[in-house]
Amino acid sequence: MVDESVVTDKLQYVNEYTSDLEEMRGMSKDEYTSDVVVQRAVERTFMNLIQSCIDLAQHIRASENLEPSGTAKQEIEALGNGDIISRETQEKLEEAVGFRNVLAHRYGDVDHDVVYRTLHDDLVWFERFQQEVAQWFQQHRN
Repeated sequence: MVDESVVTDKLQYVNEYTSDLEEMRGMSKDEYTSDVVVQRAVERTFMNLIQSCIDLAQHIRASENLEPSGTAKQEIEALGNGDIISRETQEKLEEAVGFRNVLAHRYGDVDHDVVYRTLHDDLVWFERFQQEVAQWFQQHRN
């Protein structure tokens, strides 16, 4: 059985990090690519956001005995297989895990255009993940 405090804490982190990123969207691409401090803040916030999603997925997967387990992408996949999140959300969050790996391990140089585009175009997927998990949790609790 899932631990309510873990789920609510992780959902709160996802919400906070998403809100933080939404606040950082106001600058032009040129301003973003020339401001190293903002780049680092955005990258770190993305890493924290995606890790919170992974941690939440891992807790639910383990608590519900879902398969597969192992890698971060498999933790997200398990939520899709368990009909906790939609396939579309699952696919986007699996892509986000790869994005987090690039940011965390700095495979080559981080492409700031990609980060900027992700900041402006892809936050909706984290909001959907949060909504879908919260909806499942509410139904599951009752």
